[in-house]
Amino acid sequence: MVDRRGGGKQKRIAVSAARFNDAAKYDDGVTVSTGGFSEGVVTEEGTGAMTGATYVLFTVKVRNGSEHTLDLSAVVPTMVYGPDQVPAAPLYTGVQVADLVGKVAAGASAEGTYAFMVPEDATKTALYLDLNGTHAPVTFTGDLP
Repeated sequence: MVDRRGGGKQKRIAVSAARFNDAAKYDDGVTVSTGGFSEGVVTEEGTGAMTGATYVLFTVKVRNGSEHTLDLSAVVPTMVYGPDQVPAAPLYTGVQVADLVGKVAAGASAEGTYAFMVPEDATKTALYLDLNGTHAPVTFTGDLP
């Protein structure tokens, strides 16, 4: 596998897929879970605002069960929905969001909060979370809680 972030070949640490509200565990002991799901409607107005669009807000918790410091300075979340796996637009205004960032010591945890605009009737929803160039992206799937 080519590590596009670092430019060299590197085997990433494996993880199994999980359902929303469950935890995924990496082979090195790092776990990632989603929870705290809530829905809302965009009320912001102005340039770029999609007033009236529905969104989902949720937390992602990363627990570093490995023996090494975990770097979360390059986390990339991507949400898709529907049979064609349409990318959901991230939402940053009018909601309280906070990216996963920084370094997490062994045994410690970090939380991030994300929001994506997703239609109310969306099916086949998936969240792909790429933590860094060392860990394989984790996939969360299922109906949004």
